[in-house]
Amino acid sequence: MAARPKIGKIVDIVPLFAYYKPQGVPMTKLDVINLILEEVEALKLKDKDNLNQTEAAKKMGISRSTFQRLLRSGREKMVTAILDGEALKVEGGNYIPNENVIKTKCLKGSYHFFIKKGNLKSKEEKYKISKIKCPECGKRLIDFE
Repeated sequence: MAARPKIGKIVDIVPLFAYYKPQGVPMTKLDVINLILEEVEALKLKDKDNLNQTEAAKKMGISRSTFQRLLRSGREKMVTAILDGEALKVEGGNYIPNENVIKTKCLKGSYHFFIKKGNLKSKEEKYKISKIKCPECGKRLIDFE
């Protein structure tokens, strides 16, 4: 049985620094915990922007349960790093930068998310159906080639 394909999450931020570590301890003596960008985005939306989980999940283009898993995982990694004196490295994940996403409203009042491509000249060009679904109605996103 094949694994489910990873679905990209919409991420609006990239932190200024990639590493966070205890002061005065060389990196060579620390274990490193990897915090992915989707976890950072979930932490920002929930804990800094004070959005509820449903609103935050919609903003990232994912289900509330997926958002909750990202939030729990990110918090667990941060607490582990603080309590155990480990370094945090922010990198990686399966995400789509927010500037590459177009949000449009359909006739039913639902929002749909489309992925922009730099070389797109018109909407009549070829397109393929993306694996990512609109959080409002479940419609597949369109990824222009």
